[in-house]
Amino acid sequence: MARCETYLVLTSEEVNARIPYALVCMTRFGAHWETGRRRRRWLEEFTEQERTAATRLFNQSHRWLLTTGVPDTVRMTIQTFALWMKLGEFCASI
Repeated sequence: MARCETYLVLTSEEVNARIPYALVCMTRFGAHWETGRRRRRWLEEFTEQERTAATRLFNQSHRWLLTTGVPDTVRMTIQTFALWMKLGEFCASI
């Protein structure tokens, strides 16, 4: 049986307003990322599946912020949107 996914389609303006990609990028590639405190919290708060998916989001945040900019439209699953929010909250707290 095929699995149906629900996708969100956001414009670049909506992405800029709702997705904390700049915060995620600056935190991930900044000095605070390589601390033991951050590592412990990362392992406690994120599942293995979320950590794997976050790797792609870190690369995407870097691309959007420093290379290409946000595309005109962005399509993502609700789970990906929720992970962006969780990453944003995590990055803001460290």
